[in-house]
Amino acid sequence: MKLQLALDTPDLAHELELAGKVAAHVDLIEAGTPLLIREGIRAVRELRRRHRGRPIVADIKVIDAGEPIAELAFAAGANVVTVLGCASNEVIERVVRTAKRYDGHVMADSLSVANITERARQLSELGVDLLCINRRGLKKAKSREERISQIEKLIEEIDLPIYLAGGIDTTELTFLRELPLAGVIVGAAIAEAPSPVEAAKRMRAVLDGKR
Repeated sequence: MKLQLALDTPDLAHELELAGKVAAHVDLIEAGTPLLIREGIRAVRELRRRHRGRPIVADIKVIDAGEPIAELAFAAGANVVTVLGCASNEVIERVVRTAKRYDGHVMADSLSVANITERARQLSELGVDLLCINRRGLKKAKSREERISQIEKLIEEIDLPIYLAGGIDTTELTFLRELPLAGVIVGAAIAEAPSPVEAAKRMRAVLDGKR
């Protein structure tokens, strides 16, 4: 299971510093949506320049146009570009075509998707590589066990590799690591920790089965 760091504040200098400190303990580095809105593709370019050995995710959440937006991100060095799962099939196909030209990947975000299982099947047919599911968008669970069961059921029903996002901390990770997820996306639990480096190390240790 991979660990994706989400850089979710619009302060590029701060996020570059954070990424530099914890990069050794994460698998992918994501230029989050707020960061991209403020800094544009420059954020992707700066992350690529500093972290050549790590895949860079541009969390653009493409909803319109498709090709021109994806082109900017991939040309700047992104390995993965996100598209909203609720975008039109035509837009998603355009993003997928662009990704193929750059040997990149497309991750669909499940935000605003009513039937995740059905849409995931369609997204797979359109050429999408990965699916991001935010656990906050799932049906409200009464317990952690029920929430884990929900996620497990989705994994069984969906063919696409799934990355899970949404308030994941170290405790939650000890339960999630038993599931066949492709990865988890973590922002605040690392970025807002008293020591981001130690937080990233602990999460890495959990995923590596050392805790």
